[in-house]
Amino acid sequence: MRKVFLGRVIDGVSPDAIEDGAVVVEGERIAYAGARSGYEPRPGDQIFGAENGTVLPGFIDAHIHLTGSESIHRSGSGAYDLLLTSVRDLQDLVNAGVTGVRDMSVFGRPLRDAIRKGNIVGPRILPGGRVMSITSGHCDDDPELTPEEQNRRSLSGYLVDGPESCYRAARMQFREGAQFLKICATGGVSSALDDYNDVEFSPEELRVLVEEAARHGTYVSAHCTGAAGLKQAVRCGVRSVEHGVMLDEEGAALMAEKEVMLVTTLSVALGLCEMHGLPEHMRRKAVGVREAAMRAFSLARRYGVRVALGTDYSNSPNTPFSEIGKEFYSLTRCGYTPMEAIWAGTRNGARLMRMEQEIGTLEAGKLADLVLVQGNPLEDIRLLGHAENVQTVMIGGVVVKQQ
Repeated sequence: MRKVFLGRVIDGVSPDAIEDGAVVVEGERIAYAGARSGYEPRPGDQIFGAENGTVLPGFIDAHIHLTGSESIHRSGSGAYDLLLTSVRDLQDLVNAGVTGVRDMSVFGRPLRDAIRKGNIVGPRILPGGRVMSITSGHCDDDPELTPEEQNRRSLSGYLVDGPESCYRAARMQFREGAQFLKICATGGVSSALDDYNDVEFSPEELRVLVEEAARHGTYVSAHCTGAAGLKQAVRCGVRSVEHGVMLDEEGAALMAEKEVMLVTTLSVALGLCEMHGLPEHMRRKAVGVREAAMRAFSLARRYGVRVALGTDYSNSPNTPFSEIGKEFYSLTRCGYTPMEAIWAGTRNGARLMRMEQEIGTLEAGKLADLVLVQGNPLEDIRLLGHAENVQTVMIGGVVVKQQ
């Protein structure tokens, strides 16, 4: 039985919406996407629609940490408790229209495999393993523990120092199932031991990590808050930059020249000062972040840097997955059009997931990852900001939410 979605279609390819459109799904793939006049009804077609509804490609969050450690659903603090919490969190992601994520945690591979097997419901996952940082850097959470003990316990961070250690750590991430690597090229707002302008990793260490990723047919993504560390990472060959808060003109020009993508996490950057329960070291750093982030993404747009949507959400009370779509609106606050924001959260994210030939746009032959929302996000992008406006979600031709 074919599944047919009728309404306004934003296919991720055309610069304009198809106001009276149709998307036809057969099996796991899209058979037709275009004007409704090109759809030929058949007996037994299952019709999906919404009042003033819009059909879009499924949303892709290119920056998430599925550890369960801050989740509103957390039942305990042990690794098994947090893994089960992450399984529950996946349903919240799907309900918000998220059909694909890049995860940076030790749980990414087993969660991905369980979803592929059909044992649990969740988005497609590209696992990145644990985030690599220097000792005293962004992932050094507890200086009372040795780096070795932190590496044994942490679900999301891994401390490395020196080129040889970088080789071993990168290979450890691939051993645990990573399909790309994430590193910290600068300090961060949330870290206790560094300043966000600190430059982490030497050029020699960065080149080792980039070369090791290339030998595995993949790339390095770099957490970059400060400008100097960002530029060093881009020159050393990273393929995506996360946050980019202090991006300057030189850095934007360099990213555009080398076709390095920028991942947003703007909802956190713009709202950090208002969040509850932040430690004092984060609150101090948050003051200068909002305006800097808005300038950075305005610069990126001016220089033609390709932007992908990411949130850094953790399903905490401050960052609930049900409101993950607020990131679209945050991007428009920096001068992007609603259509540009939608492309960032669909087709551009698919490129970072290394699946741009299969997902990210609504085109015949591609996997049927799509959402049906109430209203017109081109008129009010904020309607994507809450799961209650997402009526239907499909992943690979399977309906995983029907409201």
